[in-house]
Amino acid sequence: MKKHIYQALMLLAAIFPVSLTAQAASGTHVHFAAFFNNGTNADFQFPATVAGDDIEKPMAEKGAEMMLFAHSVSIQDSDVLNLQNDTLREVDGAFKDFGLNCQITMHTVGEWNVSGMCEDFITGGDKSNQIIAPVSIPKQLIWYKVFEDKEQGMAGYFMKEQGQDFGH
Repeated sequence: MKKHIYQALMLLAAIFPVSLTAQAASGTHVHFAAFFNNGTNADFQFPATVAGDDIEKPMAEKGAEMMLFAHSVSIQDSDVLNLQNDTLREVDGAFKDFGLNCQITMHTVGEWNVSGMCEDFITGGDKSNQIIAPVSIPKQLIWYKVFEDKEQGMAGYFMKEQGQDFGH
């Protein structure tokens, strides 16, 4: 019986081939990147914007290290990005998170903007909520700082672009 089921599945696979390659659809692509101050530059400041699609190199040159990068395609009005990069660690007998959790909403009708909240916890696992009040994202291929936590030494950036493929 199992042999017949296997043969039937193989026949179906031959008749209805399935592509396993990922393809991006056309539309607005969005990117989010979060950085922390790595302490190598005493005069370090997170810039308000970074031009171009490559944010990692100019931020590293300033003294920041990337902790999270996300790319999403074909964004529609009111979509929500849920982003997480954290480590659960035992500290003095209790578990603490070290990282970043974000929920970011995009509004694409009329003036383009993003809003939401990021919960960050870098130093000692103490959590800090960063509210992202609506931030206008008027231009493509410009990274806009959407939050900064000066105490934790962390900032998040958002960029949009039109496109057919990933390219990044």
